[in-house]
Amino acid sequence: MVKKASTKLILVLLLAAGALLAGCASYQRTIFSPSIKSAQQDFNNQNYESAVAKYQQLALTHPDEKKRQFFIMQKGRALYLMRSYHDSEATFRDYLRNYPDGLYLDESESYLTKIQSLRAEKDRKDLLKREQIEGDIRLLRRVIENDPYNAQAQYQLASKYWDIEQYDEAARHYLRAGEIDAALKESELIKNRLMIDESGAAVPITPERQKLLEQEKNPLVVFDVHSYQQRAKPEVLGASKALSTVTGKVRNQSSRVIRNATVNVNYYNVRHEILDTQVYYIGTMGPKEVRAFLVNGQNFDSIHNVDQFECHTFFQ
Repeated sequence: MVKKASTKLILVLLLAAGALLAGCASYQRTIFSPSIKSAQQDFNNQNYESAVAKYQQLALTHPDEKKRQFFIMQKGRALYLMRSYHDSEATFRDYLRNYPDGLYLDESESYLTKIQSLRAEKDRKDLLKREQIEGDIRLLRRVIENDPYNAQAQYQLASKYWDIEQYDEAARHYLRAGEIDAALKESELIKNRLMIDESGAAVPITPERQKLLEQEKNPLVVFDVHSYQQRAKPEVLGASKALSTVTGKVRNQSSRVIRNATVNVNYYNVRHEILDTQVYYIGTMGPKEVRAFLVNGQNFDSIHNVDQFECHTFFQ
């Protein structure tokens, strides 16, 4: 069982939302020596997230420069198709910076033009939406002036304020709606948007506060992951035995002490069947502490069967 949180404001919501569960608190997939064929299969099957990871690794490790350019472009195309326009734009800009006379110069610039057009259209729609919401707010305020005990108007006004990120005003009107109509206190929307602090005051669960909550709920994050192949020492496993080594770091991003932390690394073939699992014991981690890990995958017939690996973290 995970220990109870402290009485800090952000942890009050964690306790209200339920006890934290032990188990896999962090998950990260990293590609290990992927094949071009498997990357292309993922792209063709619209499994773009996996394709992005594989093309990224291929672009870093493939010896042929022309193919590296292709892999970077495929990564950018996949991100674009995922509608991850910010990352797609960064990929194409990196390509133009690294390959100013590259094979895909015109296509990269074409994608950047399309992304900028999409962003301008989104900004226009966002402006129109905000103007509409502000008009709705003015109308609802007039309704409340004439009928201050109109719970639905208070509720709708709160939601409008929330939509334009005026969270304190939203919290005030959500609270007022619940005071007028007790049934609204049980609204899932209000429960998901308000918390009660130590003084009993209603506090909005802003996106920033929600991020902190998620960090407390899933405290361990894996980053700076690298993989490579090496030969084991003859006296240990024999001269011909190859190891697939994974190194990385784990950060406790929460405000509490984490005990019995481990990193489990699963190795998979191209069919996503587990070939091997290696466990690295980290132990106790204080708040914001960073620890390194290293595992050697070895329980498979051939190192070339390994297509990717996944890092999972567990804690008590």
